[in-house]
Amino acid sequence: LLEPARLGAPRRTARAGRPLPGPAVEQAVMAGASSAFVAARSGVPTPATPLVRSTGARAGVFRASSSATPSPASSASAPAPAAAAALTASVALVGAALVARLAARRRRSGLASRGRATTARQAGGFGPQTVFNQKRSEEKQDEISQRVSYLIGENKNGILQQLQQYGYCQIDGFLGGSIHGYPNKMRNQMNNLFNRGWFEQESEAEAIFKIGPYQIENQDRDHRFNSKMLGGAPGDGSEERVEIQFEVAPMVVNFTRSLIPALAKAVRKLTGGISDTVATAEMMVMCGNGARVDRRVSNVFGWKTERGFVPDPRKLVVMYFMNPNWSAGLGGHLQLEGVITPTGQTSIEPLNDRLVCFWADKTVWSMRPSQASLISEHQYTIFATLMAEDHNDVEYDPKVFQRWFPELRDQPMEWNYPKVERPM
Repeated sequence: LLEPARLGAPRRTARAGRPLPGPAVEQAVMAGASSAFVAARSGVPTPATPLVRSTGARAGVFRASSSATPSPASSASAPAPAAAAALTASVALVGAALVARLAARRRRSGLASRGRATTARQAGGFGPQTVFNQKRSEEKQDEISQRVSYLIGENKNGILQQLQQYGYCQIDGFLGGSIHGYPNKMRNQMNNLFNRGWFEQESEAEAIFKIGPYQIENQDRDHRFNSKMLGGAPGDGSEERVEIQFEVAPMVVNFTRSLIPALAKAVRKLTGGISDTVATAEMMVMCGNGARVDRRVSNVFGWKTERGFVPDPRKLVVMYFMNPNWSAGLGGHLQLEGVITPTGQTSIEPLNDRLVCFWADKTVWSMRPSQASLISEHQYTIFATLMAEDHNDVEYDPKVFQRWFPELRDQPMEWNYPKVERPM
């Protein structure tokens, strides 16, 4: 759950993870998992025999060329030159064909176990490969990942300026809208997962959060469904679900896992360090009928556990909307409070292909009730949270949040910060 480098299809022989039970962020942070973003590689080894691409064969499978040159015969009782040449050529072609057939069979068996999973594993998604044996500068080779990395890099200065000046950032037409059709394709893939039963109502535990010493439980789970981006360490037994999720929604997976390291690199200047190997990610669908998200915060500073205090490293929240049929009357606006505006708040329409970022440790967020009546009007969102590498870079103050919660306005906010040792 906490490892963007592990989302996607794993090796058939490897094991990938399932979402952690209970309060996922707390348990995943305690687990201390880490993983990697690795670039995809493709290519076919160059054989010694001259090769030509076989028509109708699968990509990467080759057969021997009929122009292969046979070696001359060396028998003392050799037949006539023309007959000898024909015999030698026939033997050479048969041998080359057998070699090519064996090579093709080996490639087919490799592609069958790798094929659709190669990009997911090697492109730096939430797959089981680690970053420690790869260069962090390697980029994902699938089309949408390349575009995400390029766009974040090109808009880096604007992202930094907006975050610094307003406390949030908004990019419209992030993937080019209908030009390439990425938002609609990603929405369709999420809808396929939804129809297969991959989404479920938020748990009661996930609807509970705290501000300073006060615990708040939201009653906003009706008609709203979430699905975690799957990933995990090899050997924990759920590689099949990780692979199926990637097979059904590859663009969603590729988009998310490329977005996390690109944004982490872009905002380092403002934060002191954002991890590009640890993050949370999930998909959310609001199915009308008043579906909403009540006020909540995405950083609670930490948790007291049997093993002591566990800091909450969540630093930056990212939302991406895929709603081509959205209109103002449908509601579902993203409401941010604690940002730098004259009123301290802003309302953002969930327009198709819109990307929004805001600080997890400074912002109260909510989503207004959705009044969608048609399936095509349901509100689809990708939701990710990036982590600070050092908890001392988390700027948490419960009094900043207190003013936005009516039930806390008259309550004393006497809260002692648990001491967090800076790592050596």
